[in-house]
Amino acid sequence: MALSLLSANSKSRPWLRWLVVALLAAIIAAVAIPRYLGQWPWHSPPGVAQIRDIRELKETGLTLKGWSQDFQQKITMGGSQWSVQQLTHSDNATSEQMVLFLKPQGRAEDQPQVEWIDLKGAQKWQTSNPRRLRIGNLSIDTFRAWTSNQTFAVAQWYALPKGGHPAPHHWFWRDQKYQWTRGERLPWVAVSLLVPMPPLGDVSLFYSDLESLSQLVQTALEEAVLTAV
Repeated sequence: MALSLLSANSKSRPWLRWLVVALLAAIIAAVAIPRYLGQWPWHSPPGVAQIRDIRELKETGLTLKGWSQDFQQKITMGGSQWSVQQLTHSDNATSEQMVLFLKPQGRAEDQPQVEWIDLKGAQKWQTSNPRRLRIGNLSIDTFRAWTSNQTFAVAQWYALPKGGHPAPHHWFWRDQKYQWTRGERLPWVAVSLLVPMPPLGDVSLFYSDLESLSQLVQTALEEAVLTAV
């Protein structure tokens, strides 16, 4: 009697049968997919294949084609280690300088967080004229930063494989996709690029320089440490 009643109810409510099928499929997928990938995601956290090369940036800085390095050193800001280097590009007519701060990912589980706050506080910057610029797959935050001694046009972003963005949440969503498709965490390097400018100058006049230099640094990072392996 009970069996016939269940059968009758199932015929009158076909959605119930499909719900049971969907639940069974979800359970099977939850069990089968981690085994297919060879591990449970919480049992062995994914790593970053390039993590050693990324960490080495703290010691060596970044080599840029056509630019000579005046100095490079490892410094500590906000409890994290950064590389700071001054670079000069010279041709027959002009000489151009920039300062490059790099905060490399230290461990596979490290995520972009408060790098910009740490840098601004350590350098005692005052800032103005914020604007986000986009160059292809690369987005950068730009602004004017100054102290009592110097003024800079600044570009900041998180360098990632095949592009970059200054917002941590952008890394988060790409990291989820990266883990799903590659079984690894998405590597990153925090970049802050400074170009000297006149104290009362118009930072918008330096947008072109910031865009071209940001592309140069992004390409160099992708080739040196962010290239997928």
